[in-house]
Amino acid sequence: MSERTGLVRRLTSGQVAMIGLSGALGTGLFLGSGATIALAGPATIISYILAGSLALVIVWALAEMVSVHPVPGGHGAVAGAYLGRLGGYVGRWNFAIQSFIAVGAEVVAGATYLQHWFPGLNLGVGTVCCSLFVIGLNLATVRLYGTSEYWFSMIKVVAICAFILLGLSLIFFGWPSPNPPTGLSNLTSHRGFAPYGFGGILLAACMAVFSFGGIENSSAGAAESEHPERDIPRAARAMIWRLLIFYILAVGVIVTMQPWTETAAANGTIESSPFVKALDAAGISAAGHIMNFVLIVAALSAANGCLYASSRMIHSLAIDGMAPKAAAKTSHNGAPRGAVMIAAIGMVIASLLSIFAAESAFQYLMGAAILGILVTWTIVLLTHLRFRSVRKKLGKPAAPARVLGAPYVNYLGIAACVCVFIALWWQIHAAWVAGIPYLICLFGSYFVLKHFRDLPEPKELPEGH
Repeated sequence: MSERTGLVRRLTSGQVAMIGLSGALGTGLFLGSGATIALAGPATIISYILAGSLALVIVWALAEMVSVHPVPGGHGAVAGAYLGRLGGYVGRWNFAIQSFIAVGAEVVAGATYLQHWFPGLNLGVGTVCCSLFVIGLNLATVRLYGTSEYWFSMIKVVAICAFILLGLSLIFFGWPSPNPPTGLSNLTSHRGFAPYGFGGILLAACMAVFSFGGIENSSAGAAESEHPERDIPRAARAMIWRLLIFYILAVGVIVTMQPWTETAAANGTIESSPFVKALDAAGISAAGHIMNFVLIVAALSAANGCLYASSRMIHSLAIDGMAPKAAAKTSHNGAPRGAVMIAAIGMVIASLLSIFAAESAFQYLMGAAILGILVTWTIVLLTHLRFRSVRKKLGKPAAPARVLGAPYVNYLGIAACVCVFIALWWQIHAAWVAGIPYLICLFGSYFVLKHFRDLPEPKELPEGH
């Protein structure tokens, strides 16, 4: 049988949407929202609106481009066609590296949550078990992967909806009795709605941007969508509004239900999660165990989605001669197993660093990944500008999805990414210390590869299904 390099279209619009949700709707909301709330207090609600607005532009730019060009590599391959070989190389490798670092962090997080039930479980053994589970799903059929990710994300969605409903009932009705209604006093007490002023809102917005990292995963699934011209815009619409509603409502409930100072002072344990406190207040027994289950699912779901996206980018790079040839092959059921294994190697390195060098090497690795998100978003916006310009000159028809306000929202988005990067100097200094050398190595590796290998010129991408 001849070697295969084609992916199989087996993902439904619901599965594509859930793949996008998987990376962005993770443990950060369930457990780590206190770090963002500490910067702005109740006004964190506004911070998430600002960050969500930027994410909205990114999602629709992705939907517009990949619904026209549903090719392997998603937005990275489109960047290669419109920004040239350098843009395609940097866009795809940057996103692949950003994603498998996230996978490494999530599988270690999953192992940590398992220790809540199994205190004697070695962190390394737990990480291996979580890693093998995620790798196994990605090596299986595309349909099995899509189905598993759909239900993983659905559990997270149900958990958030239940939390929001419980929180609102406690705030306005005090249900179940005899709890008195919490009311809205926590929004203005403890130094007011915006205790750190507009500056605090902007700093929290910079942190909130990273909560939406992973929304790009859905574009990586365009080449495996059954009807990309229909499914991608539909998935983008469903995904971004769900994210905005979930984040804004969930954070709003958190800062209303209890003083923001308590949330900000939480030490990151499962028992300190505002979600657990809502379950406890509602009189639901075993709240910690329920939350632990949701956290494990959230970690595995995020790892599953990010490994998927990373492997698809590496597969696309291999097709263009920018990654090992083995990554270009797919199995008879359409899974790029070579690309999955290459992405898994990066995941293993990230996992080892997070276990044995959590206070040194891994924080710089995550700093590079944080900068990677900003680079990905900037490349998406630049590619979209070029995409619109070229199609207008050629008289091409409008895409199934269109970004409102382009090109002005593109310029605002790029400026916002630059401002966030500048703000990281004070918030997450490791993003500068590790990020700048990372970018130098990323761009430098392209010119080294170009020197030793005759890279093909970018080809015109096919349109439609």
